[in-house]
Amino acid sequence: MIQILDRRLADARHCAARLTLTVGSVVLLLFAAVAARWERVRASGDQGSESVDKAVLVAIGLAVAIGLAFAIRAVVQEFQGQIKK
Repeated sequence: MIQILDRRLADARHCAARLTLTVGSVVLLLFAAVAARWERVRASGDQGSESVDKAVLVAIGLAVAIGLAFAIRAVVQEFQGQIKK
C-alpha cells in the first residue's frame, strides 16, 4: 500500500514539474511576443503609452521569474526524492 502511495506521489510531483515547465515556457513565449510588439511600436515612432508598455514588460518579467522559481523548486524536490531512496 505504501509503495502505491509513493508511486502516486512521485507521479504527481512529476506532473507538477512538467506543468510548471510548460507554464514557464508559455510565459516566456508571451514575453517574447510582447517584447517584439514593443520594439515594433518604438521603431514606428509611436510615443503613446511607453510607461504602460514598460509596466507590462515588468509584470511579464516578474511572472517569468516566479514561474522559473517554481520550476526550479519542483525539479529540486523531484531530485531530492530520488536521492532519499
